[in-house]
Amino acid sequence: MDNIRINITGERQAGLKFEEFPDDLYDDLRREIDALTHELFGMVQAATPSRTGRMRSQERVRIFTDKNRITGYIDIAGEKGSQDFAKAGALEYGAHRKTKVSEHRMKLDHAWGEMLNAPIAVMVAAYERTPNIAAHAFERGPLGVMQPQIIARLNDAVSQAVAKANE
Repeated sequence: MDNIRINITGERQAGLKFEEFPDDLYDDLRREIDALTHELFGMVQAATPSRTGRMRSQERVRIFTDKNRITGYIDIAGEKGSQDFAKAGALEYGAHRKTKVSEHRMKLDHAWGEMLNAPIAVMVAAYERTPNIAAHAFERGPLGVMQPQIIARLNDAVSQAVAKANE
């Protein structure tokens, strides 16, 4: 990338160019990061596993900005206390570790393949199970595909701002 060059034609003009350049660059990068994050969001939504559509409906785009940083996020807006985050993590990275299942109540409408006249409530004892969930990189995959384009477009935004500042 070119070095930043500023032509000084007077103290007032040089100061004005120098003050406006970072703000213009910040605004350009903010717009580009917002656009890139929304494009990535579309790719993530297309790649998200969908049995019921709940997880896809919980995905969201968030843009955080302060004077030194602009960050675009795509994450899951799960409910507090729910298993939404664990489910998303298990689908993204896979799950193959033993998990404890607590004792719980369950209603049965059948027993040994035969339908019962009426459902009955039973207590299921605590047990361990090992899930076999294959990793499905629905977030990391699209990001990996888009990463070269993200870098190129952000570098281009900086180069355009430098060129504009040098006019």
